[in-house]
Amino acid sequence: MDIKKSEKGKGPKLFTVCYCLLILVSFLTSLSYSLIQTLIATYAVDLGGTLAAAGTLTGLFSTAAMICRPAGGALCDVKNKKIICLVSTIVFAFGFFGYALSMNMTALLIFRLLHGAAFGISGTANMALVAESIPRQRMGEGLGYYGVGQVVSQIIGPVFGVALHEFIGFKALFFLVGFICFGAVVVLALIPYENRRPEAEVYETADSKNKTGNLIGRLIAANCIIYALTAGMFSFMNGVTNSFLVMVGEERSIPHIALFFTVNAGCLFVVRLLMGKIADEAPLTIVVTISLLVGFSSMFMLSKAAVLPVVLVAAVLKALGQGVGQISLQSACVKSVDESRVGVASSTYYIGADVGNSLGPIIGGTISGAYGYASMFRGVAWISVAMIGVFLVYELSYGAKKRKGLKNGYVQV
Repeated sequence: MDIKKSEKGKGPKLFTVCYCLLILVSFLTSLSYSLIQTLIATYAVDLGGTLAAAGTLTGLFSTAAMICRPAGGALCDVKNKKIICLVSTIVFAFGFFGYALSMNMTALLIFRLLHGAAFGISGTANMALVAESIPRQRMGEGLGYYGVGQVVSQIIGPVFGVALHEFIGFKALFFLVGFICFGAVVVLALIPYENRRPEAEVYETADSKNKTGNLIGRLIAANCIIYALTAGMFSFMNGVTNSFLVMVGEERSIPHIALFFTVNAGCLFVVRLLMGKIADEAPLTIVVTISLLVGFSSMFMLSKAAVLPVVLVAAVLKALGQGVGQISLQSACVKSVDESRVGVASSTYYIGADVGNSLGPIIGGTISGAYGYASMFRGVAWISVAMIGVFLVYELSYGAKKRKGLKNGYVQV
């Protein structure tokens, strides 16, 4: 997976065969998940579960993914990343077959937990492979393009999933999606990859010197925690809007408020496609601060929105903030560690997103239940401002200095 020089002599080449195939793998796995994500709760009820049990079952997927990500990241740093990604993606594909074969809630629960664990490890391993294939000076641009396939799958997946379910039913849909996911396995198997870190070799890096025998240090990249939590702020906003916006529309009599999600996804696609270079060229403090302020504006507009046009403007602002901010922070995570800890850096970044997605509905529900939806959105907006302060203190006092001690993103020892 050596990085090649551009034919035009303008620096390292980005669109290598390996990089393009990994984008396809990410798209196929994300599409398979998106096709059934809105249907799992309904399927659980069909199997005899209560609404509460169905909701819990849906959330357990993210919980299992979050718990297993650190172990997956650590494995990627000591074992062959391609093998880990291949095995976890195979398990992920079989999880869909498990859904189809489940006859009761107990069986569905087991496969749901297995599916979430495989998803967490597969996504982390894929990200580690991608980060390894992108030139460090083009990391933001490369990660921006990499995320486009995921955004597209999130746009088309739920719509096609519901349509296919109505046409062929649950079980046939799960089998179909499982075979789509196996397409990702085939593509993975075709990717040329040479494990650049022998499993038996002991690496003495600036990141690992102080972590010998420290289990937490091996599972979490300390340099990435603030970046991950800052990126998780955008996921926190997602969790709140995904959970409560439709109910806000009903309370305020705003018709077609679900168009927020369509506009947001479409704009996010464009931002991911066009704004990656900003993450490589602009100062991180400026990019992240502006991104969170744009997110603040989006949440504040939703707190007062009474008509659809205002909601749609908020959707555009949210996409702008999230798209540029997350790319920059994801790139910063990768650049803050040496090459031997890219897997742990990737898992740490995704843990921030998992935490944001999990806490968003909980905190949002608590605030809205006590003070109403307007206070909920304002609360989220001000939390994002507080996060700016935390991020700036860390970045100016430590984060920027840490990355300056790296040459091409690798620790010099």
